[in-house]
Amino acid sequence: MKDYTIAVLGCGNLGSAVTNAILNSSFEPYPAKIICCTNSEKSAENVRAKFDHEIIEVSHGIDSNKAAVAKANIIILGCKPYMYQTVYEQVKDSLNGEQLLISLLAGTTTDELSIFTPYVAKVMTNTPAQYGCGMAAVCFSKEAEAKYSELVMKLIQPIGSAVQIVEKNMDAATALVGSAPAFVLLMLESMIDGGVRMGLPFDVAKESAIKVMEGTAKMVLDSGEHPAVLKSKICTPAGTTIGGLAKLEDAGVRSGIIRAIEESALISASFSKKK
Repeated sequence: MKDYTIAVLGCGNLGSAVTNAILNSSFEPYPAKIICCTNSEKSAENVRAKFDHEIIEVSHGIDSNKAAVAKANIIILGCKPYMYQTVYEQVKDSLNGEQLLISLLAGTTTDELSIFTPYVAKVMTNTPAQYGCGMAAVCFSKEAEAKYSELVMKLIQPIGSAVQIVEKNMDAATALVGSAPAFVLLMLESMIDGGVRMGLPFDVAKESAIKVMEGTAKMVLDSGEHPAVLKSKICTPAGTTIGGLAKLEDAGVRSGIIRAIEESALISASFSKKK
């Protein structure tokens, strides 16, 4: 596919994050045009202010957005999950059955989204994608995997990192990729509060906790070792670290995190069952 056009239906956090990542990257084939579709003139103005790039166009209103979809080879669907059928009704006359749909919606299946086109890629990403350090899990309809998997991975990789998974694991990915940043932020907030509790100024505690998280993640990535192995290397007999870990185990922190991932995945799975 060369000189292709992308229409982004919904330019909220995730739609904007993917768009921004594409604009800040270089790969072939690169889109010739990206049309950001919004509901109102005010939203359109905000998008124009956010994206100052020669390949960006901005559309607002149903008629204008329908025209954008008619021009598009690829549609990125970034609306709220409950709105996808409404969006479909608005643009269905502009669909030709050959377009690729890249969905950023949680709780919807490729089968449900096939009302747009048989070529569907489902992407679960997260808010850190806004800063180029996100994660994405991608699955495909049978038709899309054969024809578009390479292009989709090129479009999504710039948000940080992306992996291809089977669709049955998408609810787990929704929890681990999409929801877990909130769990990490809760841990970060708690570490900062602990530092303040023991006398550190807030700014010092915040910077220290952030760098501890960042550095620890990089250590795991670069070393390739299991987190448990690295954890054991920090512990000394009767030392401060093993004492703190014992308190965390007493409080059920490990099982609490596991159950949080489990609950988020179950809720994601329940979305499609309610339809």
